[in-house]
Amino acid sequence: MKTLKVLKYIGFGILGTAFVFLVIWGVMALWNWLIPELFNGPVLTYWQTAGLFLLSKILLTGVAPGGKHDRSRSKDWRKKYQDKYGSYCDDVKEEAAAPGV
Repeated sequence: MKTLKVLKYIGFGILGTAFVFLVIWGVMALWNWLIPELFNGPVLTYWQTAGLFLLSKILLTGVAPGGKHDRSRSKDWRKKYQDKYGSYCDDVKEEAAAPGV
């Protein structure tokens, strides 16, 4: 049973690594197909594409692993909005529902 779990983790590791290599190759193929023709840009090698992919990941999502942010803090804006504009929104809804004004 334990051997099966180890083999499963090794298999997922191999599949994950293959997926990353395939995504990088796909980005390289798209870049080399479009950018040189459209914008006279450079043709990238595999490792340049991997660096560009890693740089874009860092810039767009950050370095820290995702999914561990405080959910209660992300909903504070909704509470503040309701406190500030809640009565105004109710008044507007009532006016819109009033017939023939």
